[in-house]
Amino acid sequence: MKVVALFSGCGGLDLGLVKSGHDIVHASDIDIDSCTTYNNNFKHECHNIDVKKLESKTLPKYDLLVGGFPCQGFSVANLYREVSDSRNELYLQIVRLLKDTTPKYFLAENVPGILSLGKGEVVKMIVNDFTNIGIDKGFPGYEVHVFLLNSANYGVPQGRRRVIFLGVSRKVSQKQRDILFNNFPPKITHDDKNSKLKPFKTLRDAIGDLPEPNEKSAEKILNHVGLKHKVKLNGYMGNRELDWNKPGPTIVGRGGGTGGPVIAVHPNLERRFTVRETARIQSFPDNFKFYGSISSQFRQIGNAVPVKMAFEIGKVLRDFELGKLEVKVAQKDVREILF
Repeated sequence: MKVVALFSGCGGLDLGLVKSGHDIVHASDIDIDSCTTYNNNFKHECHNIDVKKLESKTLPKYDLLVGGFPCQGFSVANLYREVSDSRNELYLQIVRLLKDTTPKYFLAENVPGILSLGKGEVVKMIVNDFTNIGIDKGFPGYEVHVFLLNSANYGVPQGRRRVIFLGVSRKVSQKQRDILFNNFPPKITHDDKNSKLKPFKTLRDAIGDLPEPNEKSAEKILNHVGLKHKVKLNGYMGNRELDWNKPGPTIVGRGGGTGGPVIAVHPNLERRFTVRETARIQSFPDNFKFYGSISSQFRQIGNAVPVKMAFEIGKVLRDFELGKLEVKVAQKDVREILF
């Protein structure tokens, strides 16, 4: 599919889509550091532009709009979240662009905190807005389903849950829409409760082979530099003791309010994670280099969609476009389907 990617950040979602065979025809983000990282790792350009200033007429013809719209206003990590937070309204820019361009598909991503915001009324409002796009102008709108995915089920070494809004134009036949939704979300590949699947990836799997950042061999590894941040263990986010033999912590962009990035304590309890270790926990490849200040690099990684999960999502969309999906799926995996 030809993809327009909004709120691209450093490119976690986009990289998974590219690796699964899709073509990004437009990418943009308001953050200059994220765009610098993106443009040094992709063949196509990420435009540094505020989505509010992005004009629909400048977008090329495309099939799928994707956007992990900013989640700080929704995240449970933000103790100050409010329904009225201006960042919560950026999804309306997705609505605006969808209304103007009416692609076949869209996929929007956010944090689980969005589900409880306003006692569940916010997510209902978002679904309603997405569903009725263009109806006032003769477009039939979208069939929209909401899913809660755990990235650990897709080989990502962390229990990172994300809400996915998947919309399909009602111009697409009901039969075809049913085929896609019957095959979405992707079949899980990892689960500690199912012996037929691979076990969850652990911290040891993810970073156990990396040298200590002060060792000579670490100089050859991109973004693997030791930090001076003190280690303290108090049980709070970023200051918890981690187990080598379990998935890593959920990587977040920043703490509550206006605080800096949350950098978890390494399992050796002697230092905090490096940027590269955090990137591996988000399933970025080692040749993906991050730019900007150290704080910015951690923020970029924390705001990204895990690459492996994005890849699995991309495969389903690719196979649907190619007509390779099963018409009927006898039994769903253990996945939370919300709407």
